[in-house]
Amino acid sequence: MTGTSATEGLELAEIVFYAIAIIPAFFCFVTHGKHGVAGWLYVILMCGLRLVGNGMAYHALSTTGHPNEAAEIISGIGLSPILLAALGLRHESIFQGVGVIVPHATILAGITLAAASKGRSTLLEAGMVVLTIGWLIIVAFVILSFLSPSQRMNGEKKLLFAVIIAMPLLGVRVIYSLIIAFVDGLAEGGSLAVQVIFGTVPEFLVMINYLSAGIMTRDMAHERQGEVDAETGEQRLHVYE
Repeated sequence: MTGTSATEGLELAEIVFYAIAIIPAFFCFVTHGKHGVAGWLYVILMCGLRLVGNGMAYHALSTTGHPNEAAEIISGIGLSPILLAALGLRHESIFQGVGVIVPHATILAGITLAAASKGRSTLLEAGMVVLTIGWLIIVAFVILSFLSPSQRMNGEKKLLFAVIIAMPLLGVRVIYSLIIAFVDGLAEGGSLAVQVIFGTVPEFLVMINYLSAGIMTRDMAHERQGEVDAETGEQRLHVYE
């Protein structure tokens, strides 16, 4: 298999993966209710961007044999929703959104700089540094959430655990992109094996992790409403006592 055909195969594999993944992503978006909107919307956006980007890349490789610049930009942008999804799921797991503007703004700023670089290495490097800082901020938020003494439902614990698992995998993906930005000769991500190990596989594992946790906690919105109803009932009993 030639280099081009192998790359086409990788693009096709990603198309198939995200075409399948978007189905449970929509399921989780619907079943998790209003508190899970942000996280699952980002998961859906990740799937959509990967489908568009990989689709364009596959078409370009199969017709011209060369990568498509627009596809590469879309692929780069696709890194932001998978990071922001972690932030959204963390929010759902603790039902608290304090301070989320900072990591959101940092990640969006980083990905904007990277997407606008268009061959200008300084902008790309700056963008990836900012994006890496955004990942570190999310890691800090997740650690603080884990250490907080608040009571959580079983589903909330599972979601937070999924986000914790995702952090090192996302770190591998982000640092890989950071290295690509700074190391000459790695503009296209290195060899196919390197792209698969440090680019594709971590993303696949994070998505599987997110979706597995989402499906396992699909009844969390009802459980949360049940707790609210129970608390309301107890308050009413106290009123009548």
